[in-house]
Amino acid sequence: MLLSPSKKFLILVLASLLILPMPAAIATPLDPCLLREESFGFTIDDYAIEHQDWAILNIAVDFRYVDQPTAQRSNYINFVPLAAEIERFLREYPNETDYWEIMNRNLAESIFADHPQMSALKVKLDIAKSSGEEPYSRHSVVSLTRDQGCPLTQ
Repeated sequence: MLLSPSKKFLILVLASLLILPMPAAIATPLDPCLLREESFGFTIDDYAIEHQDWAILNIAVDFRYVDQPTAQRSNYINFVPLAAEIERFLREYPNETDYWEIMNRNLAESIFADHPQMSALKVKLDIAKSSGEEPYSRHSVVSLTRDQGCPLTQ
């Protein structure tokens, strides 16, 4: 049986891939951040706040844990007190005229500073249309990753 030149070429290419090992210098090392990810998230829905007039927020918090060799309770965060921290931060926020993005950045930086178990953090504020001057729904997202840390993949 005679093979066309294109089929011979395809067979040679496939055979070379199966037979020849890839040199170590060409191999790409696997990113350690892809080997394991432990993350957690929660939402605070329908949070009423007086900031730039009255608004209703949906707050989504996602974070990636710092990779630890073992699962120990001290390496993890109880999200209920964390949610209470967020609500307290929003209630006591000093500058009602700050843009949502500024408030969200300050919130995310505060959470991140207080929780060294986090490798990465994402806080999303969904701001519903209000009766104020802004007739639009909008959102703000702040993502932070520690130096030498692994970012969230989701």
